Amino acid sequence: MVGGRRHRPGDHLSGALALLRRRRQFRSLWSALALSYVGSGAATVALVLYVQQTRGTGTAVAALLVAEGAPRLLGPLAGGLADRIDLRQMMIGADLGQAALFALMALLPPFAILLALSALTSLLQTAYSPARTSAVPVLVEEDELLTANALTGAASNLYVAIGPLVGALLFVAGGASLVLVINAVSFIGSAQLTRGIPSLPPPPRGDGDENFLAAVRTALRFAMADRLTRTVMLSIFAVFAFIAVDNVALVFLVRDTLGASAGAYGIVSAVFGIGMLTASLAIASGTTLPAPLLYLLSLLLSSVGTLLTGIAPVIAVVALFQLVAGSGNGMEIVASETILHQRVPRHLLGRVAGLLTTAIAAGLAVAMAAGGLLVDATSPRFVLIAAGAGCLIVTAAAAPTLLAARQG
Repeated sequence: MVGGRRHRPGDHLSGALALLRRRRQFRSLWSALALSYVGSGAATVALVLYVQQTRGTGTAVAALLVAEGAPRLLGPLAGGLADRIDLRQMMIGADLGQAALFALMALLPPFAILLALSALTSLLQTAYSPARTSAVPVLVEEDELLTANALTGAASNLYVAIGPLVGALLFVAGGASLVLVINAVSFIGSAQLTRGIPSLPPPPRGDGDENFLAAVRTALRFAMADRLTRTVMLSIFAVFAFIAVDNVALVFLVRDTLGASAGAYGIVSAVFGIGMLTASLAIASGTTLPAPLLYLLSLLLSSVGTLLTGIAPVIAVVALFQLVAGSGNGMEIVASETILHQRVPRHLLGRVAGLLTTAIAAGLAVAMAAGGLLVDATSPRFVLIAAGAGCLIVTAAAAPTLLAARQG
């Protein structure tokens, strides 16, 4: 193992802060994640507000979100790369590349070029994600995985807990360009922090002389053969296909249906992120629930929170139900990654993590493509209620496998 010293009998001051103190190299990774995710969350909200302001249609907002989501369909290929090269160098390269791209986006080029640059930043993030997932179990002990994943989940949750509020406030103060420049700087800082972890070369491969695509197929066969991993992959795709329409519908519910400001939209988005962050920190502080039950609970909270958002009469109630939905999303990140760490062999982990990224991205792509059209054709309320109901159906379908695995 690469991270600091091992446990000693009196070393259970335990919890999130204790883990960060014990594992200096994991702390560097966590700090890099936190910094870059705050910047990215701010940039995403600024871009959504900029497109909504300058283009004015749900289809245009959906096009931006599809451009950001489509490259994540390449997750298995990115995961295959993570299983074959040094993880540290892969993460640093992705951070520096995103810094350069966001600096270009700050020039606010024509819409088509803005979409292309957004897609390229997402492609680099797709490469980063399985590398980060594969790095975590190398930097901590096996019995620290749930806490470590809760901490990385908390860092990623800053994307929606703090980033949107920062982005909305900076957008009001200085426009989209200011937010995008700040995000570029955050990626430079993230790359520097990542230099604080050691070189993380790939493990010995268990797939012999398989070529790149064959190795990806090996990971897919594993994921589909393992019942619990398969259930997570399929359910997470279906849930995101329903529930991620809120990425399009919410801005129109807040600004058009309820007549609130851009700042109010930033606050509501931030409350969703606070729910994510709260759930992650609650798990990090200690839980007796196994990962499969946490995952099931996460689906239920996401479903109910989204459905009730659709019927909320005022902004304050929207924020309350987004808090519920956000807690489900935050719990899902921690639970799904812990399930992968517990079930997947190390030499396949990058590729299977890439498959999970692709399942989420495919669900997002369906949601973005349908969400813009549905918002324009119906109403934000109808879209959110339908999404929550669909997610409840998925939750019921996944429940038997997750309950059967509760001792896993």
